[in-house]
Amino acid sequence: MPNRKPARTPKPKTYQMGDRVQMRRAYGVVGRVVKVIYRNRPAFFGYLVDFGDHQRELAGTDVVEPPRLLLEEYRKWQDDFLGWEFIALLDDARLAQLRMEWCEVNKTLARLRPDWIPHRREGVQPVHRVTVTKTTERHKNVSSNGAFIRTIDRHFWWLKCPCGLHEVAESSQEAQRRKGGHDTPLGEVE
Repeated sequence: MPNRKPARTPKPKTYQMGDRVQMRRAYGVVGRVVKVIYRNRPAFFGYLVDFGDHQRELAGTDVVEPPRLLLEEYRKWQDDFLGWEFIALLDDARLAQLRMEWCEVNKTLARLRPDWIPHRREGVQPVHRVTVTKTTERHKNVSSNGAFIRTIDRHFWWLKCPCGLHEVAESSQEAQRRKGGHDTPLGEVE
């Protein structure tokens, strides 16, 4: 078998001043880049990130893109050609958040085509679509004499709609029944 070159480590994505970034392995710790830092001795490439109450110097590999949850959900609805109906469900604060996330990802497009930035369209009625997510809690019970360990999996189905519905069901049938009761049937609008 021929010798292969080792795979190159990917170059970290570079950010500009003002970009929102997140600390790696710290979900939800989001700040803005204040300064890009280059040093020779010792060699260092990183960012000075402002987290609101304090500023911190982070290496370039310790900085990642922040999560954009509204944008991801908007893209899923766009796949089904329901983007306008999704926007109709959002309140003003969440619409502003979606617009900010979209502009962060599509900087050039936002500058060249501002009419493509998500906005409300007159006359569009909101369509409710519930997403169901299954989660499992695992409990381990040890017998009184320690002879065996029993593992018990407890399943939950989380229902979420952009209109603000957040519920939990304990069976898939109950989750599907609640989903069917809340969803707007496609083809007709309430």
